[in-house]
Amino acid sequence: MIQLIANALWYILPAYVANGSAVILKGNTPIDQGIKFVDGRPLFGRGKTVKGFILSVILGTAIGAFQALVSNDASIYLLGFLLALGAMVGDTFGSFMKRRFNLKRGEAAPLLDQWDFIFGALFFNWIGTYVGIPFPEISIVLTVLVMTAFLHVLFNYAAFKLKLKKEPW
Repeated sequence: MIQLIANALWYILPAYVANGSAVILKGNTPIDQGIKFVDGRPLFGRGKTVKGFILSVILGTAIGAFQALVSNDASIYLLGFLLALGAMVGDTFGSFMKRRFNLKRGEAAPLLDQWDFIFGALFFNWIGTYVGIPFPEISIVLTVLVMTAFLHVLFNYAAFKLKLKKEPW
């Protein structure tokens, strides 16, 4: 069981780093440039910035590069990039959905808040299978989902206590 958790954590680490670093790497320029969707609400909102998105993908990719060096497998570098990019796209899509549900920036959306970036990372990994990047076993995917539900709450609370976030979720 511990080996399964360790493998799941090692696999999803680029996505975790990308998603977690976005809180620290804030920017001023919103991705949506203030554009409103057809419902009159912001497309993504002020919290999704160009700088935060790009730097988070770079940091997540750097973790993938480190993993590729440690494992001596260059394909893990591409996997790290896909997981990091997918995490940020998934997180941005989560913001899009929260705006559609008329939730304000920072308002809690249980499960969506915890899993939007994971599903984005998994989707991009799945796309990578078309160029030979392996997709993890179902046991790894399920472990990532369960683990993330707990870790996301824990790390967000810690970020709140460190005054990196305005709310504990």
